[in-house]
Amino acid sequence: MSAWERLGDTSARKQTAAALAREGDVSALPALVAAFDDRVESGGEAVLDAIVALGGAAEGRRLAGSADAEERRVAARLMSLIPEPDNLAALEPLLSDPDPSVAATARKALRHQWRTPAWRAAVDRLAGSEDPELRGTAEALRSS
Repeated sequence: MSAWERLGDTSARKQTAAALAREGDVSALPALVAAFDDRVESGGEAVLDAIVALGGAAEGRRLAGSADAEERRVAARLMSLIPEPDNLAALEPLLSDPDPSVAATARKALRHQWRTPAWRAAVDRLAGSEDPELRGTAEALRSS
């Protein structure tokens, strides 16, 4: 049974998320992200705890370099859920990803990152982007 099938029982989602974390299989992270984002989501705190326990932030940074667009989208979502200063270098290329859903998810993730000097410098650079959507995102972040 897949991780997503196991997480499908919303009444047992908290227990299933904890079990997935104990198993230590990072391949469950996409299913955990989907469960966290599920409209009928339940057990959100347990799901997020499992994502953190499985090293979701580091896995997000690793997946950011994937050739697969869905893996890059999951990477951006993981970096959104677990903001860390180390995310910025992996997140920046995703902001202008050729896949629109990856780029949109990455732009949302940028909003959730720590407001470090490196983050501010990146936002300043992005405000000069030729991409009007990316430029708009950066300009909105500069004033927030």
